[in-house]
Amino acid sequence: RLRAASKACGSLYANEAAWEACVRARWHDPRWLDVPMDYYRAATNEVLDSLRRARRSSKKPRVHPKQCGASSWSAAYRELHRRNAPPRSWLTPRHAKVVARGRQGACSAWVLVQHTPDCRCVDGTVTLRVVVQNTGAADRVRVLVDDCSLSWLVAETNDNANAILRAAGARELQGREHAVAVPRTGTILECRQVARGHERRTFPTDALGNAWLQPLEWVAMEVRVATDDCVHEHDFLERAIQLCVKARDCSTISSTSRTAATGHIKLAFIDDATVHRMYSELPGGYVMLSDGV
Repeated sequence: RLRAASKACGSLYANEAAWEACVRARWHDPRWLDVPMDYYRAATNEVLDSLRRARRSSKKPRVHPKQCGASSWSAAYRELHRRNAPPRSWLTPRHAKVVARGRQGACSAWVLVQHTPDCRCVDGTVTLRVVVQNTGAADRVRVLVDDCSLSWLVAETNDNANAILRAAGARELQGREHAVAVPRTGTILECRQVARGHERRTFPTDALGNAWLQPLEWVAMEVRVATDDCVHEHDFLERAIQLCVKARDCSTISSTSRTAATGHIKLAFIDDATVHRMYSELPGGYVMLSDGV
């Protein structure tokens, strides 16, 4: 019996067609390359141009194990899982620059920056795209799509300076009849759901703002962060420490308890050295994204 079971397990492990189906279902579903209509209508011209470039770079006629850094489909699955690679979609094209990633149980999450053409912070804000995927739960995964928290590095100057920089503090706008407080740097101004797998129109949530993900489904959120004292995107990334997303694997709920505490997926941002390789400074104070990072 043991010999028969070992032979069956060996034949199953050697089944490259099954491994190929797993890789395609988890990372390379072609339906994920289509931009949702609701997002397409609300997008600006600059965002539409970036979406078209992402689609052109994502549309590949075939997926081969060599594109995953392996020689077989079984090795490709192990390599992609080891790297915690995001699913290929219109939000995460082939050369997408992931600035933070994390894994908690059956949930995996990734953070990308919605880059501007000159890599500057627009209106004192940076927009992050957060993708959360159910990568292994037999039951559904609950994701709270309108609540995230950001850990931020507070920089302080010496005592001889005129003021102490505490992540923008509670500064006020001058020259107005009614002064308006500027949000502290690192404050999350808005968190909303923008996409869900291959759904094209609406993104259903329950009354409490939760998105329920079936196995291998993913949901994407846009998080707008105040960066009043940051000029470029790399200024923000150098000081961002960690982003927390609330998610819960419903299969871990005990039979005696109807409710379960919400877990947190902790996504640590990349280090300063990686940030410096990601951006290139040009003469005149201009900044652009580097290729191949």
